[in-house]
Amino acid sequence: MDTSNLEKLGLTRNESIIYISLLKLGSTSAQNLIKESELHRSRVYDALESLQRKGLVSHVIKDFKKYFQAVDPDQLLKYLEEQKEYLKEVLPKLNQIKGMKKEEINATIYKGKEGLKAIHSEMLKEGKDVRVLGAKGLIFSELKYFMPNFERERIKKKMHWICLWDKRSVEQERMKDSLVKGKTLPSGSDSNGVVNIFGDKVAIVLWKELYPTGFMIENKDIADAFRKWFDLILKSK
Repeated sequence: MDTSNLEKLGLTRNESIIYISLLKLGSTSAQNLIKESELHRSRVYDALESLQRKGLVSHVIKDFKKYFQAVDPDQLLKYLEEQKEYLKEVLPKLNQIKGMKKEEINATIYKGKEGLKAIHSEMLKEGKDVRVLGAKGLIFSELKYFMPNFERERIKKKMHWICLWDKRSVEQERMKDSLVKGKTLPSGSDSNGVVNIFGDKVAIVLWKELYPTGFMIENKDIADAFRKWFDLILKSK
């Protein structure tokens, strides 16, 4: 029994089988439906109850016995129209629930130079300005074959480096590059860590080890908080 067309309209397979069986049999008992459909008794009754709720099956009592009958197939169109109207009512409520979804925090650890490449590839993917707290310029020497191409893509996308450098000498060197701005942190502020803020991501890199380690957090609220703190430091004297 081909039920695919009815299933496309939103009926379950069992509902479709029972509806088609009723069209064939006309007004009939549940016992006859069980034989015709070859479905288990409980599934026949479940499908009948569901179809009656949908207004696609009715029943009458004759001689103390219940007889079921499928409504005219034209009623399927009416049923679909009712479902469409109901969906219009429900959709705004569902969208409200969707808006209440709590934002997840995704975190990834990156190891070594390949990890640094992955972080910088994420920067290009975001295509937004990159704020760097504790900028050291080490990335240009450690990834000397990777960074020239990165810089070409960065400039093409009009992405700024906005940096708070550890040392004045690094600032003077890097300010020669295109789309770079920032200032040097006060003396004694240098460290082994670098914080990169871009888009909805914050990447913290530790340069102390032989191989650098990066820890990237993806969360809009966290990225916005770091960005706010960064800008406060940048504007301070």
